[in-house]
Amino acid sequence: MSAIPSCGAVSRGRTAKRRRAQKGSVLVEFALILPVFLLLLFGVVSFSVALYDKTVLTMATREGARAGVRYVAGRTTASIDTSAAIAARQVWRHNLISFGAGMPSPLFTYTIQNDILTVAASVDYTGLFIFSDLSISAQSSMKLE
Repeated sequence: MSAIPSCGAVSRGRTAKRRRAQKGSVLVEFALILPVFLLLLFGVVSFSVALYDKTVLTMATREGARAGVRYVAGRTTASIDTSAAIAARQVWRHNLISFGAGMPSPLFTYTIQNDILTVAASVDYTGLFIFSDLSISAQSSMKLE
């Protein structure tokens, strides 16, 4: 009598052949998904750093306005602008994260109108390849007392 293979043996043989035929499919799927995943990852990192730099610029304008409105006997408009500029640039210099060749220098403007000091700043963000030409700006106002 000849041995008839059981259904389990036939299905195991087919499964092994199918596994061998699909062996490279995982590598192909990985190769197709990896660029998309890396693009998303670098986009998230670049956007996060841009958002952090926006927060640092806002903190710098706030600190500049706070330093400018502090009471100092015999102060002038020039001394208010100077103290605001020093404080704002110090916060910017010590907290910035930059991917570019050098540290970008923001343009700070100081205006006093009706006893309100307004410190405004803008800078071009130099990030990675995704958000490389982004202009960031912030403004803070405080009352002179």
